[in-house]
Amino acid sequence: MQIIPTRQFKADADFYIRKKKYLKILNDIKTVTDELSKGNFIGDKLEGLKLQENTAAYKVRVANSSTNSGKSNGFRIIYYVVFEEKIYLLTIYSKKDSGNIPNDNQIAMLIKNIIEENNEP
Repeated sequence: MQIIPTRQFKADADFYIRKKKYLKILNDIKTVTDELSKGNFIGDKLEGLKLQENTAAYKVRVANSSTNSGKSNGFRIIYYVVFEEKIYLLTIYSKKDSGNIPNDNQIAMLIKNIIEENNEP
């Protein structure tokens, strides 16, 4: 399984790194990517996005170990799976930053961009 952070994901992670109070975010992300690399699609499958067959999008809750706030007030990572091949990390946001929470249309647009850029199904 190939795990690919998108430009959006990198920009979002950098945003939190620059805030200085999320210094452990890379370790928090690594706990998720370790599971994904084993083929464990963790989190909740996102329904209603009208994705191609053999693809799926998930949202996974991640504890913010910098603030010891647990998963409920931690990060959310949204990723897109092209089954048996690739996992695209689409975005990461803090539950506490309500202005950064993407809606279904924004998630669909991120996926559409990935499909177009990479000739994915």
